[in-house]
Amino acid sequence: MKIVDGDKAECDRCESVFPLADVSLLEKETNRDYERVLCEECLKTVGVPRGYTLRRDITHLAT
Repeated sequence: MKIVDGDKAECDRCESVFPLADVSLLEKETNRDYERVLCEECLKTVGVPRGYTLRRDITHLAT
């Protein structure tokens, strides 16, 4: 996960930069080290695979 300018994140799929309020975090349930930030469009394409959880609000990561 790449945080940019303290309040934006880079989508791990399309590599575009979005405000933290506009991205979601896809996590592997058994291994919290596997995290991918996805924008709305990429999330629609990928969905939430079995064994993963989705966090829609990651604004607490802003610095």
